[in-house]
Amino acid sequence: MAATVHSTARPQRRTPAVSPNRGTPRPRLVVVERGSRLVWVISISALSLCCLLFFTAILRTELAKQQLRLDNLNRSVVMARDHYNDLRHERAFLESPGRLSSEAAKLGMKPAGNARFVPVDADVVATVLASTGDLMDRVAEEATSPLDQFGRVKSEVDGAP
Repeated sequence: MAATVHSTARPQRRTPAVSPNRGTPRPRLVVVERGSRLVWVISISALSLCCLLFFTAILRTELAKQQLRLDNLNRSVVMARDHYNDLRHERAFLESPGRLSSEAAKLGMKPAGNARFVPVDADVVATVLASTGDLMDRVAEEATSPLDQFGRVKSEVDGAP
């Protein structure tokens, strides 16, 4: 472990030596003490603070940019909801019975008269069921299907049904 020795004594003043070649005095050389650690700590702290403030400004700028983007999205969502509500209102108006009857009258249609239901005898219902029952069974028991031919072609081409 090396220890540095700092001289606290001031250098003695000497008369400047005269350079033999030029005739001008030589500058006086002085031993300069090494800077203290406090200067380095303060300068590094100041640099760190400047970097921190710079990155904080960048972060604030990005946050403001994203907030503007969110505001634009919210505005477009509100506009879409308003448009949807306008379309619902227009659809309700177009489907209203009063408007439909006035449009039908413009086309020459008339309202329906009194509707009358005709009762059907049970014998007629039984006769119809008996006459079509056999037909229904034959259709249900159809042995061939249009998809059978497709299955045969596919099994020949791919090797699997």
